[in-house]
Amino acid sequence: MTNVSNGASHEPCRVCGGSLRPAFQVTVLGRIQATYCICTHCHSLIVPAPHWLNQSYAVELRPNPDFGMLRRTLFVHRTLRRMRFVGLFPKPCRTLDYGSGTGLLVRLLLDQGYDTWGYDPLATPIAAEDRVVTWLPPGPFDLITAIEVIEHLCDPVEALQRLRALLAPRGVMLLSTELFDRAKHDASWHYLTPEHGQHVTMLSREGLHEAAARAGLRWVSSLPFDAPDPQMPSVLRPLDFLHLLVHREQPLSAWKLWRLRARQQRGERRALRDRYV
Repeated sequence: MTNVSNGASHEPCRVCGGSLRPAFQVTVLGRIQATYCICTHCHSLIVPAPHWLNQSYAVELRPNPDFGMLRRTLFVHRTLRRMRFVGLFPKPCRTLDYGSGTGLLVRLLLDQGYDTWGYDPLATPIAAEDRVVTWLPPGPFDLITAIEVIEHLCDPVEALQRLRALLAPRGVMLLSTELFDRAKHDASWHYLTPEHGQHVTMLSREGLHEAAARAGLRWVSSLPFDAPDPQMPSVLRPLDFLHLLVHREQPLSAWKLWRLRARQQRGERRALRDRYV
């Protein structure tokens, strides 16, 4: 990995249109030097013109480096149960999991009686092949999830606009992504995942606000996830990981959000006690 301190990318920030300044270089796929740039306006971390993505998605890494997929999916599933309990979306409801991968979350929701669809043009949905499609199903949806998706996209605002068009007027959208902090993260940040090089848009807090606003959405709240430390997997560290979005003009009950945070805190403490030691 190499620090880069001069020059500017000719490509504007795909989140806000600001100027990009090179920050560092990292070797992705074991052989390609990728330049990571920070936006001077929204401070997101962007990889301009990632020409290797077709190669990256054409090869399935074994073992899969995403060791946290199951734990993360179960956490999201628990969170959705609590969101439904406090009334953030109706019972029953229609849901879409955008970028559903193996279809595990789709299957968990189907088994609970949700009218759930998944969308993924690339992955093999071994857990829900009957409900994951390669075309976007027609809306409206009361709930849309996009779990570990937006950091893969070269068109994050356009993707959010497409999802907004499918979201019911009082629907909610739940995104998961780790937020970039230029004061804390550098070329050693684990979320860069250079082994596959597919993370090309790492939003900052300002970037998430900007992307949501440009798509006609509003970022309401974030919920923490106690994720294993990459260097010490037995140690958990809280991340602002799940991000709740709604239509820009949609009011959302502060009481419901307070109840959700309280149930989330209690529920995750119980889940932590259930871990094997």
